[in-house]
This record gives sequence, structure tokens and C-alpha cells, in this order.
Amino acid sequence: MQAVRYRPEIDGLRAVAVLSVIIFHLNNRWLPGGFLGVDIFFVISGFLITGIILSEIQNGSFSFRDFYTRRIKRIYPAFIAAVSLASVIASQIFLYEDFNQMRKTIELSTVFLSNIYLGFRLGYFDLSANENPVLHIWSLAVEEQYYLLYPLLLIFCYKKTKSLRVLRNISIILFLILTATSFLPSRFYTDILNQPNTYYLSTLRFPELLVGSLLAVYGQTENGKQQTANGKRQLVSLLSLSALLICLFVIDKHNPFIPGITLLLPCLLAALLIRSMQYGTLPTRILSVSPIVFVGKISYSLYLYHWIFIAFAHYITGDKQLGLPAVSAVAALTAGFSLLSYYLIEQPVRKRKMAFKKALFCLYLVPSLILVGYNLYARGILKQEHLRPLPDAPLAAENHFPETVLTLGDSHAGHLRGFLDYVGSREGWKAKILSLDSECLVWVDTTLADNPLCRKYRDEVEKAEAVFIAQFYDLRMGGQPVPRFEAQSFLIPGFQARFRETVKRIAAVKPVYVFANNASISRSPLREEKLKRFAINQYLQPIQAMGNIDKSNQVVFDLVKDIPNVHWVDAQKYLPKNTVEIHGRHLYSDQDHLTEFGSYYMGREFHKHESLLKHSHGNALQ
Repeated sequence: MQAVRYRPEIDGLRAVAVLSVIIFHLNNRWLPGGFLGVDIFFVISGFLITGIILSEIQNGSFSFRDFYTRRIKRIYPAFIAAVSLASVIASQIFLYEDFNQMRKTIELSTVFLSNIYLGFRLGYFDLSANENPVLHIWSLAVEEQYYLLYPLLLIFCYKKTKSLRVLRNISIILFLILTATSFLPSRFYTDILNQPNTYYLSTLRFPELLVGSLLAVYGQTENGKQQTANGKRQLVSLLSLSALLICLFVIDKHNPFIPGITLLLPCLLAALLIRSMQYGTLPTRILSVSPIVFVGKISYSLYLYHWIFIAFAHYITGDKQLGLPAVSAVAALTAGFSLLSYYLIEQPVRKRKMAFKKALFCLYLVPSLILVGYNLYARGILKQEHLRPLPDAPLAAENHFPETVLTLGDSHAGHLRGFLDYVGSREGWKAKILSLDSECLVWVDTTLADNPLCRKYRDEVEKAEAVFIAQFYDLRMGGQPVPRFEAQSFLIPGFQARFRETVKRIAAVKPVYVFANNASISRSPLREEKLKRFAINQYLQPIQAMGNIDKSNQVVFDLVKDIPNVHWVDAQKYLPKNTVEIHGRHLYSDQDHLTEFGSYYMGREFHKHESLLKHSHGNALQ
């Protein structure tokens, strides 16, 4: 059995994969299917690593120690350097909550479990996906999990049968079983596995690596076959490359069964291309051009660094789409750090001979402990900064009245605590805030009426003297710009009609007070304070309001204005229009949520002019 030969065209295919991912991350409208580059990487990785393992098994030279030593040297030094850079930068410009989310991802990435953590880490206040500089390392976790398990299957099957065909058949069965999991209902993942975001799940990604592994197994059963290109192979190779490139433009992240069976098409095309290019076809020559091959050689570092700088650019600017200056800066930093990583870390470490124990200790264990230790230390500093009390005006009013009023909604109900405590303490009541499950924001459907969560909220309504409702209505209707999130993922179909009916049903038994929503702003003022330390803010546009909040609130007002027993509360009009701070205190904690002081201030100003529960009952909208 010959050793696995180097194929420059595969490095060329790596270049296509990494450039696709980078373009997609810079602006997903430029290349809607650019995220498929990760799937192409999986196929390439499965093919190359499996081929190496099989060759060594058949030569009798395979050693788990040698295999994992190579994996550590190949993956970890460059990884730990990139993630350390992200940690140091984030510790200087991130707020405490944002840094803590990133820290948790990094800690689990050192034991290759970051994808599982990201699978269940979904919450309204979580660091937005495009602002998490280590989000992309989920794919490394999937690969390493695969290579902790699949070599065991290779060794076991070959030792028992000495047959590559048996191994191929077992791998096919495993591939089919794992592929079938993409058809499981979403509730299986959310309720049983507690993994609401299936995008990172290993079981749904392993089939992509298995495509590459099966290609390697299949290739090694074809000893002595013709290795030159003919017309048929030229056609297959050209069609495979063309179809794969078309997928990058046609498939987008909103297609069904992603991850799952939808992604198998580009994976199978990549495998077909890899197989056909071994015969010296036209795509072989195209992807073997020196500049393309070089990009492929540094593709790992490009992948590591590009997202780090893109995420920081999003975090600093608050923009959903990066402008030309930010894109230029990201491109320059990515290229520079990738070249440094390749020449100063990747190449020297890979060429250096090391025993497994030394590699494990020096390249994996010690750097991991230093990184985790630094992040824990930085978290402590940021937490002290986060909890440090500010001078001057009080943050909240004491309210010792019993909870007789119920406030229902999402996080835009939760941030009203300061407002409700202040106004309630002056009027003689206190509000209990319930953050609703997204399915229960409107509960008029029969299916939702039987939902235990929604039923619990309805029981709370029965006990309350009055009900307040506050939500990020724009997020549910797909209206004004949503600064931190992709609106489509939070859109509730038919929200307006369903919201009106929900309010109407509650108002039939209790007085209802529907709160207007506050404006969103272009950037977090708390982040602005951190950026001022490095004078970065002077290069950014001033913070300003986003969208037309009066028009948006008018839509909600019109939905409920004629419902008896409903009151409209427009407290946000008492927030200043041209500033995001009062007396040196910030009114907003991020782009759409009020700080505790901001909520308190709004309540104080509201109480000077209006009251809440002193309204007469009936249709008292104002």
C-alpha cells in the first residue's frame, strides 16, 4: 500500500471553500451559499484523514499516539493563538455579559464541546451570533469529535475482517442512519436533547465527514485502475465543479433540512470532484494554479482569523452589514495574521518532532490552562466593573406593595422593572413580570391554548387585578430595523390579528394596559464607553435612533384602540429624543433595552404627567 500522495488541487478546493465562507460572512447577499464552504472542508478532511489512517493500518504502522500527536500539532497551536488574541481584545472592549458568553464557548472548545454548548445557548440577551468572535470554532469541535470516534471504527472493523469492503458497507449504514436523523421532528431536539439550534449538532454533521471517508475507503478498493483522464472523466469533473459553484449561489441558509440532507448535495459534488480530479482533468489544472494552492495552504489560519475580525467589527460598529472601510480593515487584518500564523506557528510546529506526551502537555494542556485562567481573571475584572455602583441619581424606587398587577411580554416587558416599581410605589400597587415563551406571546390558537406554558400564564391572568402587556412588537411583525437580531427568526406569522385577539380575550375579564415600545438605537452606549478608552468611537457614526417608532406604535395602537377595557400607555415619549444619557447615566443598556436607570427615569417623568391604575375602567385609550 502506497502512502497518500499530495494533491495540490485539493488545496485549491480548500481555497474555494475558505473564500466562500469569508465572502458569506462579510455579506451573505454576495454569496448566499458561501456557508457551504464549511461542508466542503468536512468532506476534504474526511477524505484525507481517513486515507492516511487506512494507509497506515494496512502498512501496520498506525498508532493512535502518532495520529493524535499529528492532530494536536496540526490544529491546536494555531487555534489557541487565534482564540487567545480574541480573548485579549474582547477583555478590553466587551461588556461583562458579552465576554462571559464568549468565555464559556472558549472553555468548552478546549475539550471540543463548543458546538454542543452553542446548540442550547439560545436566549434573547445572548451575544448576537455575528458578534461572537469564536462562534466559528464549532466546526473544529465537530471534526475532533469525529476523529475521536471514527478511527476506532476503522481499527476494529479492519482487524476483525481484514476487508475494506466490509468497512465501506458499515460506513454506508452509519451514514444512512445519521442522515435519517435530519428528518426527526424539531421537538425531538428541543425537548429531548435540549438542542434548539441544530445547526451545530455533530450527528447531523458527521454524514458530511463520512462522505469524505467513504470516498477514501472506496478509492482504496480500486487497486491498479486506470489513472488517466478520458472524455467522460473530464465531463464529470467539469460538471461537478460547475454544479458545486452553482450551489454556492443557489442554496441559502433558509432552505429546509439545513443541516441535514440538503447539505449532502454539495458534499457529494465535492466528493465527486475530488475523485474525478485525480485523473488530471481541467478542474485539476485550474485548482492547481500556484496562487490558488497557496490560499488553500493557509486556509486554516484564514478560517480562524477572518471571523474574529468580522465579529469585532460588528460589535464595535453595531452595524448588521459592514461598510467598505470595515471590510477593508477586516481583509487586511485577516491576511496579515493568517500569514503570520502559517509561517510562525503552523509550519514550524508541524515540522517539529514531538512525542505524544510532550505535544499533549506543551501544545495542548498548558496553553489551554493559561487561556482559561486568563479568561477567568478577565471575567472577574469585568464583573467588578459591571457591578460597580454609579454616583448621583437613584437607580430604582423601593416598592413594598404586594404584587397585584401582572406584566406579560418578552424582554421589553422585563426592562420596565424600574418604571413599574417607581410608578407603582406612588400609586399603591406592584407589578409581577412574566417573560413569556415565544409561543405564548399570542395564545388564541387551539394548539397554543392547550400548551401547558400558555395555560400557566392564563392562570396568572385570572389572579391579577390588571394586566400590562409590553413586547418588542417590531421584532414579531418584521417592521423597523432590528439591530441585534435577524428579524425573520423572531417573526410570528399573523402576529397583528393574533395579538389583537389575545388582548381582546384578556380584556374580557381584566383591565388591560398595552405599552408602547421604545425606540431602538444604532449602537450600545455602554459599549461606547469601553471604546472611548481606545478612542475608537471617534471613527464611528454618532449614536442615533433607528426606524420610526411613532409609526410602529401607531400600528399597535390601531390594533387595540376599539377594544373595551383596554388602555394605551405611551411612556416612551418621556425619554429624551436626542441623547442616550441623563446626569451621566445611560438610558439604554444595548440597542433596544433600557438600563435600570433609564426605566426608572422614564417612570419618574411619566408620573409627573400621567397615572396608570387611576384610569377609570372601560375604553380609556389615550
